[in-house]
Amino acid sequence: MNRKKMIVGISIAVGLVVLVIAGVIYLLVRLKTQPQARQRTLISELVYCNSHDLRPCIVSFSVDADGNMVVNLLIPASNYPDFYLTISNNDVTNRYECQQVEDFPTNIYCTGVAMNLGEPLQFNIIALEDETILAEGNFAIIGLQLPNPAEEATTTALVTESPTPFLLDFPTPSPTLRVTATRTPSYPNPTSYP
Repeated sequence: MNRKKMIVGISIAVGLVVLVIAGVIYLLVRLKTQPQARQRTLISELVYCNSHDLRPCIVSFSVDADGNMVVNLLIPASNYPDFYLTISNNDVTNRYECQQVEDFPTNIYCTGVAMNLGEPLQFNIIALEDETILAEGNFAIIGLQLPNPAEEATTTALVTESPTPFLLDFPTPSPTLRVTATRTPSYPNPTSYP
C-alpha cells in the first residue's frame, strides 16, 4: 500500500512538473510570436521658416516657366534623408519631386502641380527609402512668386516687342490746408468748450 501511494505521489509530481514546463514553453513561444511594436520616429512639424529656426521648413512658393509650382524648403542638415513632398487638398494628393541645391545642401526645391492660394492644404515630407513621414503640416499658401515676364520675353521667339516698363503713379503732393478754429458760443449754454 505504501508502494502504491509512492507511485501515485511520483505520478502527480511528474504531472505537475510536465504542466509547469509546458506552461513556460507556451508563454515563451507566445511572447516570441507577438509582433514587436516598431520604434516610431518622431514626426517634425512642417511650418513656414521663421526666427525660431525650426527645420525642415518652407521658405517660399513660386511658379516656374512651365506653370508648375516650386516649393523651396530648408532642411536641418545635408545628411537629411532623401524625400519627396505631398500636398493634399481634400481627397486629392499630389506628389512633388524634390532636389537638393548643389551649392547649398540644406536648400531643397520640390516641383509639382500648381495649387490654389488661400486653401487649407496638408503637407507631408516622406522619406524615399522607407516611406515614413518625416514632417507634416497643415496650412494655406499665402503667396506665390511668379516668373519674370521680361525673362520669358527674351527666351520666346514669338515676342518681338520689348516689354513695357511698369510705372507707378504716385500722387503729387498738394499744399497743406490750414484750418483755424474760432470760438463760438454753444447753444443753449453760453460758455464754450475748449
